[in-house]
Amino acid sequence: MLRRIIYFFLVTVIFGGLAALIAWYAFDFKPKMIAQVIMSSPPPVETISAEAAREETWQPRILALGTLTAVNGIDVTPEVGGVVREIYFESGQKVKKGDKLVQLDTDTLDADLRNFELQLENAQTELDRRKKIFDKGFAAKADLDTATVLRDRLQANIDRTKAEIAQKAIYAPWDGTLGLRKISVGKYVAAGDPLVWLQSVDPIFVDFTVTEADFGRLKPGQAINATFTAYPGEQFRGEIATTDAKIDASSRMITVRGQLANPGGRLVPGMYANVAVDAGEPEKVVTVAQTAVTYSLYGDSVFVLAPPKGETGEGKDEVFDVERHFVKLGAIREGRIQIVDGLKSGDRVVIAGQNKIDHGSKVRVDNSVALNAPADRSTQ
Repeated sequence: MLRRIIYFFLVTVIFGGLAALIAWYAFDFKPKMIAQVIMSSPPPVETISAEAAREETWQPRILALGTLTAVNGIDVTPEVGGVVREIYFESGQKVKKGDKLVQLDTDTLDADLRNFELQLENAQTELDRRKKIFDKGFAAKADLDTATVLRDRLQANIDRTKAEIAQKAIYAPWDGTLGLRKISVGKYVAAGDPLVWLQSVDPIFVDFTVTEADFGRLKPGQAINATFTAYPGEQFRGEIATTDAKIDASSRMITVRGQLANPGGRLVPGMYANVAVDAGEPEKVVTVAQTAVTYSLYGDSVFVLAPPKGETGEGKDEVFDVERHFVKLGAIREGRIQIVDGLKSGDRVVIAGQNKIDHGSKVRVDNSVALNAPADRSTQ
């Protein structure tokens, strides 16, 4: 019995030791060994795209967001109230100065006019009769004067009625384009009610604001370029017409008014415009592709390629070390960004694949896959 107990104890000890050994190997020794192998192995060479920073000549520009405004734009309104009798235009129609747009009902005024004209005819006859009698010395001067005043008062009433009838007809005050009509035949409109929007849009104004610092670089006649989301890739050229008379005290911005040619009427008031004003002489700048810049809370940076220490970095499959350079950025134009500080012309920078690398990584360049340039942003 004692022997069996001893055998059982020895077997338990042996199997327990084996289990502990296996557990130590699996959960301690093996992971440490794998980690040591991984840490001691060289990092993989990542494949990226790269290009050299280059020196370009850029025209300095002041960039701003603007809004289009009609040179002449009004709500066409009647001077007097009345019922709409006729409408002589269609929505969106182009009209010339003097074209008749709307006719209001004039029946009552026409009747008043006929009444006054008949009274005037009688008054004129009475005045002529009294004048003949006065010339013969059989009438007082006061009677002649009374007849004259009556005749003149009726003539004034006729002139006033004709003026009121004329106010019932609404004409285009200038050449322009009509908007959507807001009336129908038979509708009563009061004085001042809008009938239709009329605007003259060739040329068209673009109003934008600039900072107090940029104001000194602007003057009437300077060339401006405007782009619109409705017409991607197309530029509309114009010039500065004038500026506001004062700077806004709260924002320290001043409104500038430019003028754009718009012969086809493609631009309409209210559209947003990305405005660029040429200001100053062309200057040399260092630029890189916009995709080369990595933005972070710690600063903007680019990855620069350098041959590994002790190697020339030459050959078809050359390998480069990667260095992170923090840079100061400038203007953005046509998919490229100006590097004000931190880079020089000729430095090769990573333009694709930054998510796979960090400072000190080893990379291989493969530019076989071209990247699409990001959309140009006109504001900074």
